Amino acid sequence: MKNSIKNNKLSFFTLLLAGIFMLGTTACSKHDDDHDDHDHDHENELITTVKLHVIETGTTDTLSYAWKQVGGPGTAIVVDSISLKQGKVYEVLTEVLDESKTPASNKTEEIRKDGHCHRFIYTSTLSSLLLQILDFDTQNPAMELGLKFRITAPDVMGSGNLKCVLKHYTTSDPKTKGINAGSTDIEVQFPLVVN
Repeated sequence: MKNSIKNNKLSFFTLLLAGIFMLGTTACSKHDDDHDDHDHDHENELITTVKLHVIETGTTDTLSYAWKQVGGPGTAIVVDSISLKQGKVYEVLTEVLDESKTPASNKTEEIRKDGHCHRFIYTSTLSSLLLQILDFDTQNPAMELGLKFRITAPDVMGSGNLKCVLKHYTTSDPKTKGINAGSTDIEVQFPLVVN
């Protein structure tokens, strides 16, 4: 009789542990279902550097301009001034890095691969500057990504800023909700001059 009670207690204890384990596993599974393989529903990654590789249409000349805050948020910013020619058209490739690590971590390919979670938004205080996104994510229908874009400079001289914002989307705040959805991975401004 004592053995039977002992076995029943052991069985109850085993079932209780199994139930707790399954509950924990289910909670993790539910949590994981809300995330993709790269955990984009969690905090935004550190980005210290944004580079714009600018190519004038009809040439192979590439000029690179960088915005850097290598020490992370709250530290000194070093930024290049972009110089464009009047009336010219440029294709621009955007590169994103975390240079707080050695070696530096290039985030560009990860952003491209997880394009459904990201979007670059470009605006300028020079209202006559035309900006057009040239690449898209793999959603159906495809949505703007912005690692590649076109700048058409005005026919007159001027100066202002080019603002680049990298948006970060999650399953609960998806890209399909528009440019105001999601959070901001990074927002940078480049001084810009049209000569």
